[in-house]
Amino acid sequence: MARRSRTVVQEEDAELNMTPMLDVVFILLIFFIVTSVFVKTPGVDPFKPEADTAQDWKPGILIAVNAQNEVWIDKRPYALSEVRPIITAMRDENPKAEAIIIADRDAEVGVSMGLQELMQDLNISTRVSTK
Repeated sequence: MARRSRTVVQEEDAELNMTPMLDVVFILLIFFIVTSVFVKTPGVDPFKPEADTAQDWKPGILIAVNAQNEVWIDKRPYALSEVRPIITAMRDENPKAEAIIIADRDAEVGVSMGLQELMQDLNISTRVSTK
């Protein structure tokens, strides 16, 4: 009768090298952070007028006008004459950005119209929020 020998094979501790996988994860994380677009909130929530034909829109630039006719960008109030360089810098950060003006219903129309004209001069697609 043939004899079978049983030998005990010691299992080697198999370790998985995680360094390449972590490198890939960090590279992907950096890629998504660099390519993401952050929307800066205006810092004030005005009481908006109502409209019958409101549409959803995803802007990259948010500008608010409160009842005291202050223009709010990135949680700071500005006068209408001070906003051109700020909006230009925001456009340079994201050239394809679209803008939305959130105006209080008690704000003067001239401020909103001035902002719209400024946006047209800078070739930024702009809408006025009613929602």
